Amino acid sequence: MIRELLILIASIGILVASYRLWVEKDRKNIVYARIHILGVIDCACFLIFLALGETLLAFTYLILTPFLAHAVANASYKDELKEET
Repeated sequence: MIRELLILIASIGILVASYRLWVEKDRKNIVYARIHILGVIDCACFLIFLALGETLLAFTYLILTPFLAHAVANASYKDELKEET
């Protein structure tokens, strides 16, 4: 019962965050805003992995996701710097 409730709550978080990504208008630093919204999805996926009993996969996901988000944000920032010069 608790497992199903946790998966339901996490799934609703994923849907709400996905909707925010869809309707977000382009503006300054939009990549950073989208990465912040994706943080909600990351937390929800972590909870789903824990609820399904995939502890090792959940903690691997928890460790690797911030590095991946930083790499994407850094690449976007450096690409914007190249366009300005």
